[in-house]
Amino acid sequence: MLTFGTVICTYNRAHLLEQCLASWSHSAVLPDQFIIVDATPNAEHYAAGIVEKFAQLFKKSGSEYIITDKPGLTRQRNLGLKKIKTDIVCFADDDTFITSNYISKILEVFETDSQSIVGGVNGVSTGQFDNWQQKNFRLIKNYFRHHFGPFAQRIHIPKEYTKLFAPLPCELRSFPLIHIDRLWGANMNYRTELIWDSGFDEAFQRYGLYEDVDMSVRIGKTHKLVCRLDAEVEHDEVLGKSTRPSNARYFLASWLNSAYIIEKLFPYDESRNSHWRLFQLTKFFYRVKTEKLLESKSGLISNESLLNLAQKYIYTIQNCQNEASLKETFIRLQNEIYELSI
Repeated sequence: MLTFGTVICTYNRAHLLEQCLASWSHSAVLPDQFIIVDATPNAEHYAAGIVEKFAQLFKKSGSEYIITDKPGLTRQRNLGLKKIKTDIVCFADDDTFITSNYISKILEVFETDSQSIVGGVNGVSTGQFDNWQQKNFRLIKNYFRHHFGPFAQRIHIPKEYTKLFAPLPCELRSFPLIHIDRLWGANMNYRTELIWDSGFDEAFQRYGLYEDVDMSVRIGKTHKLVCRLDAEVEHDEVLGKSTRPSNARYFLASWLNSAYIIEKLFPYDESRNSHWRLFQLTKFFYRVKTEKLLESKSGLISNESLLNLAQKYIYTIQNCQNEASLKETFIRLQNEIYELSI
């Protein structure tokens, strides 16, 4: 039997964290190790009370409530990862509430995979794939990403550099699984041995947009990622979006952070050109649509200066000469985005 550990990172959401832990405490199978990493400034005032209230989660060896004075999602994830001793590690958000059979269904996939071909497993939001159309839309989307990604895709992974779309092992083909090319950050389950040494890239600052994608495509170089359609969690999308940076900052970060992932992991013309074509298409649609349509459709700011700034960030990242320069530049530009008056 494989062991299962959980890491939950939180910041300034103690009330929400308690709701989250209540769902974990009602799981039919409890984690073998449970770790909270809390960067809230006054966390020491309530941490002991939470541990006492949910004692069943913290009673097993290695379980811990960690308080840190330096917020940052990737840094907090790594603090938890360094403590994990289990075979499987789940990184869950504090606004993700698992269903009672979530852990058992995730573990079943890993335990049935006798050759350890699958490196990571996602669950789904309750009701996300309740009908045929929803499920097959995701399958079709993944197919087009893999086969037509070279034309225009934010993060295109050349086929020769990934195992993400390799066939499923025979013993898993009866499971309700679909191929995916990235794990959704709200509930990511990995074989711990695959990520323990490298950890999450702490060059992703603050909100850390696409830090989950970065980890996914790294694992995807050697292993498959799958989504189990009956391993359900409740996740409030509105609440999740409320913690994001402003629309303008999110827009800029989406292009900066994706360019960084390409230069770090797939610095090839196929990936760069795909990224660039999608950016050009984005510019085109922003320019031909009226401001009213843009606001109602996406909420993103269409200001020409933002498009030019995003383009500058892409060029700057692509012109870095080495890994050290790439990371230093990436961190600097992220800080610049947060300092902009937008």
